[in-house]
Amino acid sequence: MFIDGLTESEKHQLAIHLREHDHTPFMVIKHAHAAVQCKKRGLEVHPIDGKYLDLLDNTIAHLYDKRRTGPALVYTQPQTNSHRDLA
Repeated sequence: MFIDGLTESEKHQLAIHLREHDHTPFMVIKHAHAAVQCKKRGLEVHPIDGKYLDLLDNTIAHLYDKRRTGPALVYTQPQTNSHRDLA
């Protein structure tokens, strides 16, 4: 898959979740990938591609609490401020 930051197990579970919600995982990822490629190139994102990018972002956030970082399909855990000194 074109998705970085997920384990193979998470990718498998993502595919199952998408299928259970009547989506074809390949098509979701294909359209999401097209959306990020357009963003990288400074082109307008087609509404369908944008819809699937939003779906993928929201699904990964819901399942794994990971967010997309930058203009690619790279997902990471959000940074927390729990390590700040409170002194």
